[in-house]
Formats: sequence, structure tokens, C-alpha cells
Amino acid sequence: MEARELLLGIDVGGGGVKVGAFNLDGRLVALATEPLDLSFPGPGWAESHPGDWLEKIRICMDRIKEKIRDREVVGIGLSNMCPSLVALNDAGEPLRPAILYLDTRSWQEASAIQERRPLEWFLQESGNRVAAGTISGTSIRWLKEHEPEVYRSTRFFGHANTYLAGALTGRFGIDYSNASLTGLFNQRTTLKWSPTLCEAYEVEMTKLPELIPSHERVGRLDERGAEILGLPTGIPVAMGGADSACSAFAAGITEEGDVFETSGTSDVLAVCFAKPLFEARFLNRCHVVPGRWLGMGAMVAVGAAFRWARDVLGSTEKHVAELSGLDAYDVLCAEAARSRPGARGVVFLPYMSGERSPIWDPHARGIFFGLHLKTTKNDLIRAVLEGGSYGLKANLEVAEELLGREVKTIAVVGKGGKNDFWAQLRADITGKEIRVLEFHETAVLGAAMLGGMAASVYGDYKDALRAAVKGYKSYFPNYQNKDIYKAAYKLYKSLYPRLKDCFRELKEIEAQYY
Repeated sequence: MEARELLLGIDVGGGGVKVGAFNLDGRLVALATEPLDLSFPGPGWAESHPGDWLEKIRICMDRIKEKIRDREVVGIGLSNMCPSLVALNDAGEPLRPAILYLDTRSWQEASAIQERRPLEWFLQESGNRVAAGTISGTSIRWLKEHEPEVYRSTRFFGHANTYLAGALTGRFGIDYSNASLTGLFNQRTTLKWSPTLCEAYEVEMTKLPELIPSHERVGRLDERGAEILGLPTGIPVAMGGADSACSAFAAGITEEGDVFETSGTSDVLAVCFAKPLFEARFLNRCHVVPGRWLGMGAMVAVGAAFRWARDVLGSTEKHVAELSGLDAYDVLCAEAARSRPGARGVVFLPYMSGERSPIWDPHARGIFFGLHLKTTKNDLIRAVLEGGSYGLKANLEVAEELLGREVKTIAVVGKGGKNDFWAQLRADITGKEIRVLEFHETAVLGAAMLGGMAASVYGDYKDALRAAVKGYKSYFPNYQNKDIYKAAYKLYKSLYPRLKDCFRELKEIEAQYY
């Protein structure tokens, strides 16, 4: 007889809200997804309202309740897009929409903060550079400058799991993987908020929530939380962590040198380390696994660029897919396959919302380079997919440099692994074996695994790994395409340095006229 106990994972990500129920061995019992509406109210802005997160969670729980009615949820874990800055009042309610990782409005504040200290100082103190939006302390500083009443009225500045934990348990906290991307947390030695960093960012440390490890219990489901989820009170809730870190945990990325890629709205190449990393080209954070860190080649908008291509270039295909019950992305991948390797000379820079790793430029913008009169829509779609894969290769080169060895395989989940053509494209361009995990919703599974640790279902993270994803499908490089992709990648890498000053000029035009 199958055990009655279940673990529940809740993930609030850029691609939507997901709730999954799992057996203790990680097998999926029920999963529901609700799209999340993001708003872009100004140039470089990206927001989402926390109240919508709770409503989407309610809807997801309602959709899976029949499948879990006769089972017992024994632990709950949280996962969230990161950063996802929330400003909460004394009652724990949001004072404004959350400022997301795609948001670069705080670039002037970031520049002002950076001028106060050398880059090396910030890397040594916080583990990361000062980067607009990507480091949420810059967004707090923006609020202090531009929405002073919100800043004054805020009791806690946290990330999405801060708000979710408070709504479900009444206790407001933040885990180390999220805190690592505030710019205010010392991930090197103390694992505490840093007074010197708070001073540099001009943020009051009293406005920061309690620090709680990802696998520890933030509290138990209270009456409000029970009403939101439709579950009994008293269920342990883990603090949880950032979605990419939760995904890495569920993929079994726990030992030094393990490499993992997750592709959603953004694209992250994560490398596991056994000690803190201070690499300016990467985004660096504590793992949700105790005693481990992740160095991340984080690209802002690879998946978002493909979504843009779907909506702008493939509106007809999107409509046909909806009528026929197909996935619009699969239809677009089939069209891209009709082009040729190298997209017949078109190279795409996927900087649709600035870029993080490895160039770190909030002013960068998307580019189609090499258009000619014979360029087809299929070429453009393929160029978008290839551009994201070139970005992955650039970050992989940094990872190999840091590890001091060649990476042989990359474990992959997300949009980039759901389609055979797209996965093969990644293998061809990187020259690596791509192992696409058989279960893609790793963020919600990783959250559930943390819930199991908080509920003492698992003794430690190694015990929890029995629930991690095991099966995968491999894609190996087609070396017939090696030469064309080598040449195209060289061109791709040369474009940004040549266009860097142009991007800054464009930003000034945007600021003045749009």
C-alpha cells in the first residue's frame, strides 16, 4: 500500500505559480500551474503584486485537492524567483508591487553605491558586485530615493518567500540563498546581515527580516495559512529558497563541480562549490544545501526573448497551436529547424532586459545582427535560440576556468530541455553532453524536499536526495556543426564590446523620450 504522507512544494517564479504534491521518494502525485502576470510600467521596470501570488496559490491548491484529499501533507517548502523584493508593513502586507530580478530601474543608485567602495571590497564582503535589480539592495535604495513614504512605512524588506512565509505561518524570514542576492548579507564568514554593507547601501538593518536556513522550519501553518491552502493547521513549513537553488537541489547538484542549467524566463548555469566564491563575472550565493555555495552564470531574459519571439514573430503559430492543442514553442522550434546552423548568418544578442553574466550591463539590449533580404522568419527564430545557447557557452567557459577542468556534462531542466531540437542545439553549440532531466519542475520538487527536511522526514540533505530526479535523456554534440558554431560564437562574443557604448547612448535616449 502506498504511504499516505505527502510533501508540498510551492514555487512563485517568473513563469508562473506552481504547487506540487510529492510522495516521500519524490514521485509526483499532483501538480498545478497558474500563469503570473508581470507588469512593466516603465523602461527597465518589472513588477508583480504579492497579492496575486496568494490568489494563484489558492487556485492551484483547488485544482489538486481531489488528488490529495485522502493523503496527509506532512511538510511544506517554498521556492521563489530571486530577487523579488517585497516591502511589507507592520501587518505583513505589501506596500507596493514586488520589484523583480528583470528590473534595472536602480542603475543610477547602483552606480552611486559602487562609487563608495572598490568592486573587490563588495565581492569580499557580500560575494557579489553591485548590480541594478539583480542585487535587491539597489532596489531598496531606489525606493528610499523615489518612494520615501514606502521606505519609511516598511517594516521588512524581503523577497517573495519572506511574504509567503509570513502569510502561511505568521513569521517573517529570509533564507541564505535569497539573502545572498540582497547585497546586504555576508555569505563568506558570518552568514549574517552586514552592518558595513547596510551602511554602504544606506539601508537600515532593522528593516531586514530574520535569517533562517532554507531547510529549517520557519513555522507551522496557522489559521490564515490553512485557509489559503485548504489544509489543516500545524503542518511544518520550511523557509525554502531561491528557485534556481531549489532546482539545483532537486537535480542532485550538491557536490563541488556539479553543473546544472535551468532555463525559464531567465537562464542560469549553476556550479556547486564547497567554499564561498567571489567571482565578478558570476552571481554568487549560498546553496539551499548547508555548507555549499553556487556560482551562477545568470542570464536575464533568454526564455523571455523566446517568449517575445513567440508573441511578435510567431503570433500566427501561437494561434494555430492554441487551436490544435500543440505547444507554440514546439511549433516555433520546428520552424527554426528549417533554417540552417548559424541561422544563415543572423546572430542574436539576447539582452532584452539588460544582461547579467558574464557582461553585467543593465543598458545592453537585444540585437539581430546580419539581417539581409533573404532572411526568413525561421532564421530569426533560430537565431534567438542560438543566441541564448551562445550565452550559455560564454558562462560555461567561466565555470571551467574556475573549476580548473573541463566540464563533460550539463544537467538541464526547463524550456531548453523540453524540446529535442532546442536541447540538441545546446549540445552542438556548447560541445557538451546535455542531460535533460525527465522531470522538469525541479524548483517545486526542491521546495518540497526542503519541506521534508523541516518536518524531519529526512535526516539531512543526503537523505533528502532519495527524492531527487534520477532519470534523464542525453544529447551529444553533432560535430558536423562544430565549425559553423565555432565561427558564429566568435562573432557573437565580439559584438558586445563593439556595441557597449551604443547601448549606453540608447539608454539616455530612452530616459529622455520614453
